[in-house]
Amino acid sequence: MKRIVALSFFFIFLVSLFFPRCAVIVAPTGGPKDTLAPVMLKSVPTLNATGFKKDKIVLTFDEYVKLDKLSQKLVLSPPQERLPETRIKGKSLEIKFFEPLADSTTYTLYFADAIQDNNEGNPIDNFEFAFSTGPYIDSLRYTGRVIDAFTLEPQEGVFVMFYSENIDSVPIIQRPRYITKTNKSGVFYLSNLKLRDYKIFALRDANSNYLFDQVSEDIAFSKEVVERGKLTNPADRPVPADSLQILRLFKEKSKVQALIDYSRPQRRRVKLGFTQKPIGKVDIKPIGYDVDSTELWFLRGTNIIGDSLDFWITQSNMSANDSLLAEVTYLKTDSLLNLVQQTDTLRLFYTDVTKKPTEKRGKKDSDKEEMKKVPSQPVKTSFRAGDNVLPNQPLVLQFSMPQLSIDTSLIMLTNTTDSITVPLPLLKKDSLDPRVYTLNYSWKNVVNYRFDALPGAFINLDSIANDTLSVNFRGANPESFGIINLNIGGVSHNVVIHLLDGKDNVIDKKVVEADGKVIFDYIKPATYKLRFIVDENQNGEWDTGQYLEGKQPERVYFYEDELEKREIQVRANWEYDLIYKLK
Repeated sequence: MKRIVALSFFFIFLVSLFFPRCAVIVAPTGGPKDTLAPVMLKSVPTLNATGFKKDKIVLTFDEYVKLDKLSQKLVLSPPQERLPETRIKGKSLEIKFFEPLADSTTYTLYFADAIQDNNEGNPIDNFEFAFSTGPYIDSLRYTGRVIDAFTLEPQEGVFVMFYSENIDSVPIIQRPRYITKTNKSGVFYLSNLKLRDYKIFALRDANSNYLFDQVSEDIAFSKEVVERGKLTNPADRPVPADSLQILRLFKEKSKVQALIDYSRPQRRRVKLGFTQKPIGKVDIKPIGYDVDSTELWFLRGTNIIGDSLDFWITQSNMSANDSLLAEVTYLKTDSLLNLVQQTDTLRLFYTDVTKKPTEKRGKKDSDKEEMKKVPSQPVKTSFRAGDNVLPNQPLVLQFSMPQLSIDTSLIMLTNTTDSITVPLPLLKKDSLDPRVYTLNYSWKNVVNYRFDALPGAFINLDSIANDTLSVNFRGANPESFGIINLNIGGVSHNVVIHLLDGKDNVIDKKVVEADGKVIFDYIKPATYKLRFIVDENQNGEWDTGQYLEGKQPERVYFYEDELEKREIQVRANWEYDLIYKLK
């Protein structure tokens, strides 16, 4: 038996010698990760070649490469109507031009970081390839940076253009002489330039035609030319970051004024939407009613921006109709951007979405009981039960429609800590929205209050009264908040200072006219930023620019500490003394 087993193993061993053995190939583990970008070994033509007349370029690298978002990153300067065609072939990149190249011209292909190695995706940063169709190649360079004019954040993928002609209309009617794109840091490099002065312009080109021909396109410009003495040679030292020219990107405010929307969302409410806050008066007149265009039959309201107008119908016989015809007269922009009077006839429908369909059978008892209930109008308050409110924080009341009457004898404000009735402050109607009322009072710290409005205190245009309203709240404890004491300098115009939360919402706002101390108090513990707007026209807000008027957007700054950090961490019961001088 042992002999048979031994012979079997010997036989298997002999058979295995006659068949190829298979090996499992295992990739080696460990070792350093490839972090090197591809290297260009050769090119046809050579880099910075002159006298090039062909329509194809071949770049060969030391490893296999891939292209990342090339259509978004590749720029040809001077530009052509179509970008050249690109194709990967082994370790080479082939570039074929669709259009003939101009004579005696230096061309530069900007790839940004689009060329990467095939395995790890390591990019060649700011890669560019230049050649000339003439006897020599231009070699000067200009560097700068593009930021958002309002947020000051770097802007990536923005075209930066150089023009030989220094006329205002050139970005509108002519493609640039030189062009490049900004990188992730907002920095741009214009290379292979001739020695001369240039007009500079930046554009976020929405329709890819290298022209500023849409109001929706973001732009940046400089009124001064880039002088030839500011052009550098690539062999020179790099330009320090703090000396780069900064272009501030902005979107122009549209000058087009038109009625773009109208509706009747409530029975008594007619809503008109415009492209911007209307210049001039907007009149509305119902057709078929004995009224004129004065405001005897409606109350006017608007949103904060002013591009949406409300007309609240006060006459019940008019509001009762589901369909109304009205004439709206306003100023509209014509094709030459002139404002001319326009009259539109609008048909305004109202559909009651809350109305239940009629049932064929008898109504349920619950439905009958519901119909017997007296309707009441809802009231929204800015204070919620248990809120801690700041000393000068107003109590805001918002209704679904304007009020016909307010009976203050049915409204009470009580200091419940001391069990005393507070004399009722004036309920002030909002200047923009007739549905909103505010009550201003200096609430005492750590004192409990209750606001009461009995039924009938508020009666709206439909003669519907409020139900009982009662809100309990408390004056805030200052020890739960922080304080920022800001000493500001360099104030030459009015400066609007915004305290921003982590989502860049404006928490508080101050306006200063001179150097001095500004206090932000009762700040909830969180992270904040301070934004400064140089308010040149003193309208209390930031204004954008207008290119053809040579108007730059208003200057914006952010507070930064010695480490150039914008964030300010506020803690409870802490005071922060900050110093900032406008640059």
